[in-house]
Amino acid sequence: LARRKGDPWYVGAMTVGAARAVTVPLAMLGKGRFAAAISEDGDQPATLRHRAMQVTAADSIELRLAPGGGGVIRLAPAR
Repeated sequence: LARRKGDPWYVGAMTVGAARAVTVPLAMLGKGRFAAAISEDGDQPATLRHRAMQVTAADSIELRLAPGGGGVIRLAPAR
């Protein structure tokens, strides 16, 4: 699920059952560079892994989802 409020985009994903990896295409971003703040399931139950990266509309981000888990990405124009 992806939604925009003002300039930033918010992307969320969740799963039931088996763990999985979800590839999120970023074509909706349009022109420019964006700062991605990513929170996803960690290696242990009930832990979160946080990471950041710079992306463009040509990129994609892979989210790791634990069984019954999820993740979120905040994408804002890079400054």
